[in-house]
Amino acid sequence: MLLQRTLLVLALTLNIALCGYQRSIVHFDMKGAPPKVAYFKQLLTTISGLGATGVLLEWEDMFPFRGDLSRVVNKNAYTEDEVISILEHAQQLELEVIPLVQTLAHMEWILKNEEYSNLREDERYPMVACIGDPQSLELIIDSVNQLMRVHSKFNSRYIHIGADEAFQVGICEADRLVLPVKYENDTLRMIFDHLKKVSINVTEEFPATKVLMWFDELKSAPLELIKEYSLDELVIPVVWKYTSNLDNDLPPEMWKNMSYSFKEVWGGSAFKGADGASRYWNRLKPYILNNKEWYLQNEKYKSQFTTFDSIIITGWQRYDHFASLCELWPTSMVSLALNLIVLTKFHIDTVSAEQAIQALNCPPSTTLDQLVAGSDRCRFPGYRARDAIRDYVQLKTFFENSTWVHNRENGWLQSSHMRLAASNPYYIDAIGKAYERTLKKLDTVSTNLRTAFTEIFYPDVIEEFLTDYVTPFSEDLQKRKDAVQNIDTKRSYGPRPWFL
Repeated sequence: MLLQRTLLVLALTLNIALCGYQRSIVHFDMKGAPPKVAYFKQLLTTISGLGATGVLLEWEDMFPFRGDLSRVVNKNAYTEDEVISILEHAQQLELEVIPLVQTLAHMEWILKNEEYSNLREDERYPMVACIGDPQSLELIIDSVNQLMRVHSKFNSRYIHIGADEAFQVGICEADRLVLPVKYENDTLRMIFDHLKKVSINVTEEFPATKVLMWFDELKSAPLELIKEYSLDELVIPVVWKYTSNLDNDLPPEMWKNMSYSFKEVWGGSAFKGADGASRYWNRLKPYILNNKEWYLQNEKYKSQFTTFDSIIITGWQRYDHFASLCELWPTSMVSLALNLIVLTKFHIDTVSAEQAIQALNCPPSTTLDQLVAGSDRCRFPGYRARDAIRDYVQLKTFFENSTWVHNRENGWLQSSHMRLAASNPYYIDAIGKAYERTLKKLDTVSTNLRTAFTEIFYPDVIEEFLTDYVTPFSEDLQKRKDAVQNIDTKRSYGPRPWFL
C-alpha cells in the first residue's frame, strides 16, 4: 500500500495525467446561517464558475414543509416560490441538484420540539428517531416526499437520505418491543429495515431517483445482511472522512468489503466546517490535505467499483442543529475554489489558479500565495463579510500576541487587583490605553460585521456570531479598562492584609 501511494504521488509530481473526480458536488448546510435568496443565487453562479458540477442542498428546517411539519419549520424558512427560484437558477447554470433530508439521526430540527419529543430514540437526546414507532417512519417519509415533489420538477436524479451518526438505537420503548420479535435483537437489522422502507418509498414514488446515504451503517455490516435487506440495490454509499490520513481512517479492508456489496460508491470530503466546532476562520491547509487524500483514494480504489467518479465536498455551517456557527460561506470561498482544483488535478497549476482568481472576481494581479494567506482583495459574493471577519481575526490576534500587555496583566491586573481596585498605576495605565485603542477598533469592526452580514444572512446570524465570538472579547476588554480606571481613582491604600 505504501509503494502504491508513493508511485501515485510520484506520477502526480511528474504531471503524469490521472483522472480525478468527474463529478464534484458542493454541499449547502442550511441548519446554520442559511443564505438569503439573492446571496444563494450568487453562490450558485460562483460555484458553477469554479467548475463544480452540482450541489447538495441540506434544507433542514429552511424548507417550507406543509401539514404537521409546518409547525417546526424555521421562522426564516424560504417560501416555496423562493425554493423554486433557487432551483431554477441552478438548472440554468446546469448544476445537478441533490436534496438531502435526514431520515435516521441528526433530526434535532424535528425532535427538539415538544410535539415530537415522544419520537426520540432516547428521551434525553433529540438526535435519533425512534424508528420502531410507525409514527416516526410516517413523519420521515412525509418529509422526503414533500422535498422530492418540489425537486422532481427539476428532474432530480438523486436524493441523499443522510443516516450518519446514529448514536442511540434500540432504547425507546417501541424499539425494545419490536427488536426481539422482528429483528432477533439486532439493532442493525432494524436500521436496515428502516432504510429499506425509506428507499423503497423513493423508488416507488419517484422512479427516476436514486438514493444516496452516508456509509456509517454500511462500512462494517455483514455482506449477507446488506443483501438480505436489498440495500446493495437500493442505495449508493457515500464514504466520508475529513482527516489528512485516509489510509489509516479508511483502510483497504473497508474498501474491499464495500466493493463486495456495491457497484457504485461516492466520496465525501470537506472544504469547511470540519476543523473545530467553533472555528470561524478557514485555515485552508487541513482541507487541502483532506482533498488531496481523497484524490489518492479515488486513484487507488476506483478499479474495485464499476463507478467511483463522484465526490461530495461538504461545507458544514454547524456540527449539528444545536452547535455553534463555524466557518461560514464568506470565509471559505477560496478553500472551495482551490479544493475543487485539487479534486480534479491534485496539484494547483498556474492555469487553474488563474481561472479560480477570475471566478472569485479578484484583481488580475492577485497571486496564489495571497489566496492561500487570506490577504487577497477578491470580490466574490459575501466578500465584505469575509473582510470584516478577517479584520476581527487580525485585531484579536494582534491583541493576543501583545506580550507586554499580558505580562503586565499577569503581574498587576489579576482578578484580585480588579476586585480590590488596588494596583500600581505605573504598570497598568499603559495597558488601559491599549484596551481603549482595541475597543475603538473593535467597535468599527463590529459595525462592519453587522452591515456585511445583514446583506447576505437573516438577522439572527449576526446576533449569534457577535454573541459567541466578538462580545466575550469586547466584554473582557471593557471589564479590564473599567478596572484600570477604577484603580486610577485611588491615591492611597491601607496596610495589608487586604483579603480578610
